[in-house]
Amino acid sequence: MNSTSLLPAALRRPEKSETPRLLLSRDEAAKALNVSVRMLDSLTEPAGALKPVRIGRRVLFSPVELQRWIDAETKAIP
Repeated sequence: MNSTSLLPAALRRPEKSETPRLLLSRDEAAKALNVSVRMLDSLTEPAGALKPVRIGRRVLFSPVELQRWIDAETKAIP
């Protein structure tokens, strides 16, 4: 057992911080929006308003774009 594991969380040194994710996969984006991948696909351009980033055959989503879409949808609700 590691002696640092006995310390309260506030006193422990932070673990190595991960590099922030700049783009999310379809699965990750769907999970972040709490929808299915199929629903995410229907919300994606050209039929929907979400704009993906395409790198080769991969379809990725920016967290900033997801937040922009959420904000726009929230404002549209009367």
